[in-house]
Amino acid sequence: MANRLINKSNQNELNHKLTQEDISPVPKDSWESSFLLERLQILQTVLLKDFKKRINEEIESVMQELRQNELRLNEFKAFAKTQNTNTWSNRISLTEKWEPWITDGVTSNSKEVHTASTTGSSSDSKQSKNHPRPLPDKVFVTRESYLTALLEVNHMRSIYNIFLIVFLCFFLNTVIYDYLTEGRVYFGLGTVRKGLEKIDYVLCVWLIEHLLVFLLYYGFKMWANVRLKLWRQHALQCFWSHSCLITYISSQLVFGYVASVLCRRLELGFIPSSVLLLESTRLLMKMHAFVRTNAARVLSGKLKVVISSGNENTKNNEVTTLQCHHCLAPFHTYLYFLFAPTLIYRDHYPRTTHIRWKFALARFMEVVAIAFLYSYIYERHIKVHFGNIGREELTTYTLIIKLYSMIMPCNIIYLCGFYLLLHAWLNFTSELLRFGDRMFYKDWWTSTQFDAFYRNWNVVVHDWLYEYIYKEAYTNIFKGSKLLATLLVFYTSAVVHEYIIGYALGFFCPIMFTLFGGCGVITVYAVRDAPKRVGNFCVWLSLILGNTLLFSLYSMEYHARQNCPRVYEKWMDYFVPTMWKCYH
Repeated sequence: MANRLINKSNQNELNHKLTQEDISPVPKDSWESSFLLERLQILQTVLLKDFKKRINEEIESVMQELRQNELRLNEFKAFAKTQNTNTWSNRISLTEKWEPWITDGVTSNSKEVHTASTTGSSSDSKQSKNHPRPLPDKVFVTRESYLTALLEVNHMRSIYNIFLIVFLCFFLNTVIYDYLTEGRVYFGLGTVRKGLEKIDYVLCVWLIEHLLVFLLYYGFKMWANVRLKLWRQHALQCFWSHSCLITYISSQLVFGYVASVLCRRLELGFIPSSVLLLESTRLLMKMHAFVRTNAARVLSGKLKVVISSGNENTKNNEVTTLQCHHCLAPFHTYLYFLFAPTLIYRDHYPRTTHIRWKFALARFMEVVAIAFLYSYIYERHIKVHFGNIGREELTTYTLIIKLYSMIMPCNIIYLCGFYLLLHAWLNFTSELLRFGDRMFYKDWWTSTQFDAFYRNWNVVVHDWLYEYIYKEAYTNIFKGSKLLATLLVFYTSAVVHEYIIGYALGFFCPIMFTLFGGCGVITVYAVRDAPKRVGNFCVWLSLILGNTLLFSLYSMEYHARQNCPRVYEKWMDYFVPTMWKCYH
């Protein structure tokens, strides 16, 4: 009986299993395999499609680089150099591998100074992890400016000719307009003649300033000699050095203050005031560069004690003489530095073999032509749009129309100002002085980030800010903080620009400081991670809009102060724009 029950239960289990197998249409293993196969086929299709896309992109990129390299080799030969020997490198560490390349640009004297300054700091960095790494130095080599090299290409020369034709059209427009309306021809230089009425005062002040700057050389030489004689008396030597330092700082402050006061006392116009303030600022920067470079030599130069006696067998009559390893360069070196188109002091600079008089004359004619163009823009655009500010009704719609109409004139002023100062004038003076290094700017128009634009826009001023503010702050004040050192450079430059513009125009309205120190700092970090094309678009967009606001607002405030006199009752009134008071 028990056996029957067991056999019956086994048969029931077998029938149940067979029934379940008959019900399931697809085995479990087969279904999983088909699912995985389908997913793998989809993945293969996606990968092949992405792979083909990437391969095509890489092929196109390689072909584009080959075409660009062919263009450089055939057309832009001056730019077809490897990175290690790039003509446009500005700062390179003065190591042994670079010495053959910079033999004509860096003298042994400057090499010793660099060795004394960077070798010690590098050894200290090995001893202490918190010590900031040494920064590279400025290198001077014989090279042309970017635009000078680019204009050797026929394509760029054609664009230059187009600008010449546009300039001739402006000139003929002015001549015909003056003749038909007033019966005489002013050649568009009425504004320039009016602006240069008191330029003789500026020339006299300029000569006096240079006499004072000449005295700095002999004052510095006296400090170095007296300090050397007091080498045994450390306390007296420190007192002498600190007294000279206080005198030097005070003279710098008085130098800048007198130049700004003379602009107001002599009632100079915008052009004479700008010339005087820019020249005074240039001399201040030159003096600081000379003192800072040579003071480091004197302070780091070791004293050599030479002991001699009248008799070799006796040591009773010993004479001790002191010699400094780093001697001060002769005066003619300092004199050449004062007029050379650079703000970084060196004992020697690379020089050209001769003066290209045709090249110098062409650059001078460009300066004259741009002066005429500025006069034309002021008389035909700025004065027409903003000459009656403060007397005419000004609505929001009228203001927008005026600002929009000034986009092209304002940016022409900006671009021509760059060409006038950083290319035409500096190349003109360089040619007369046979100064070899003509890299006064770099290819700022291709900048994809704002910090690159600020570095490449004005290399002459940026080199000074980098050498004597950024490096000092980075090494000695902020101890390796690049952000704080960069912000210090930004705001120092913004304050100096606002100082020059304020005293040249005769009023305080910090538009430059707000745009440069506020929006300029923000934009540096706003598009840092953007693609290159987007970054370059943003750089140019901000330049076009920023320059329009900058020139327009300053022009509106200038004419509002002439057309709408006001009374300053309290000190807060000096910080309120006159244009705002006129309409509110």
